[in-house]
Amino acid sequence: MPVPFDVKHLFGNKQKDGDSTSNPSSKTTTHPFNFEDGSYQYPSMAEEALEMLQVSMLIYSITDLRSLAKHPKKSTTIKAPQRILDLPLSLTTCLELLEENYDVVKETFGDDEHANTISSLQSIHARYQQLHQNNNTSPKNNATVSFVAQWLNPLLSSGDSQGIEVQPSSSSTTTIPQVPLLTAYGDENPETDMVYAVGIDPIRKRVTVAFRGSVTPTDFIKDASIIMNHQPNPIKQLYPHHEYDTVGIHQGFFDYLLKKRIQNRNKLEEIVEHVIALFREVPERQSTYKLYVTGHSLGGALATLFSLYVASSIGDKSSNIPGPVSCISVASPRVGDRNFQAAFAHLEEHGLLRHLRIANHRDPVTIMPGATGKKIWATLSPVSFIAFKLMDNQFTEKETFRHTGIKLLLGKGEYEFFYAGNPLDDVEADDQKASQDKASPESNASTKEKSRQKTKSIRKEKIPDVVFHLGKAYTDNITSVAQQLSNISLNDLYRIQVAAIVAKGGMVEEGEQS
Repeated sequence: MPVPFDVKHLFGNKQKDGDSTSNPSSKTTTHPFNFEDGSYQYPSMAEEALEMLQVSMLIYSITDLRSLAKHPKKSTTIKAPQRILDLPLSLTTCLELLEENYDVVKETFGDDEHANTISSLQSIHARYQQLHQNNNTSPKNNATVSFVAQWLNPLLSSGDSQGIEVQPSSSSTTTIPQVPLLTAYGDENPETDMVYAVGIDPIRKRVTVAFRGSVTPTDFIKDASIIMNHQPNPIKQLYPHHEYDTVGIHQGFFDYLLKKRIQNRNKLEEIVEHVIALFREVPERQSTYKLYVTGHSLGGALATLFSLYVASSIGDKSSNIPGPVSCISVASPRVGDRNFQAAFAHLEEHGLLRHLRIANHRDPVTIMPGATGKKIWATLSPVSFIAFKLMDNQFTEKETFRHTGIKLLLGKGEYEFFYAGNPLDDVEADDQKASQDKASPESNASTKEKSRQKTKSIRKEKIPDVVFHLGKAYTDNITSVAQQLSNISLNDLYRIQVAAIVAKGGMVEEGEQS
């Protein structure tokens, strides 16, 4: 019997006078999938996707540099090692250290296991050299600020690195410098444990949590732990009448994020503590900032799991974390079962969680795992299958992994959207599209035909290849469609097209293969 994990325990019992412990009605939107109340300006999909992709790549580089600073090798010398370890870390300092030590990190981590890190560093290096050439200036002067704005800002800031003053809180007598900062880094054991980073962005007005993807043997062992760990459904505390009492979670991802460790704490609680501290530091952030969560590969899976649990707690006013939580995962494997998917969708529908799941066509990681080892064995053994079905009629569903969120499927110069296996292009609910339909039926028919051709084109090569899982492939594909994505809003996709799918009862993922 699983031990209940009290989501409200994430935030302790620190409540303001007059606050109730839970008030889900205050977070329930009038219309389903409505995330906007006028207090926050959401970026375009192109900006959200590119910025979070850059974050999910950079955490590889920063972690490796910090590892070299902690444990220098005889053949290498890190410049200013203590500066990369000191927190909070400004974005200008972070950039300078990455650039100054580029050759050292590349030489040390030049093997296949660190391909994502090197890909990220090569992209950074090329971008830096181009900006230096264009500006004809020293790398330590104007090019630094310009480079930071393009590459490091998503994690640390999305604007100029110059100091700006924050408006003080009503109870404060001093101003707080608005300096882009990396405020927390969880890399005590990067070779044997998960790695995360927390940063604050005063220009985009967001707090960002990033998880590192698979690098070490321990990471790959966790990835391969395809046992379903059934846990109490975290949203039941917010929505007690929800259909499912438990959710199934990938055992490896559960161990990294939710398994109790020293002092009976898990990594989820540790990270949330850092996040809450940033929102409480300046009370106005609770009404003007949002929480973003991202990661690549294993990092994307941890981002998905983390987002579900944090979003499940937003109804607790003592959390101080404003909704919705925005999860932008890259190259993520499946994380949970049907119940997990349903709980995730319930939070999406109530405006507490939004998820853009970015997947390259032919990336093998994004179509795994399909089922647990138990189900795979049962498939190979008819006798075992019958026995399992007799013990539990829901055996098949409980041992099948499912994806969550809106999937952005990418090819070179092409893209498609899906929700629970349903292509969003087929939903005739967009107001602008409906207007165009009335004005020009021929144009609408042409658009549908182009959509069908695009779907056929993007899927004409079916053999997965690990090269499509690497950061460079994702950067190339997103960049190739950035102009089109800049005209698309994730919130509009939810509010119009996903809402139409749910209204038609299309919430079961059937045979999605990518």
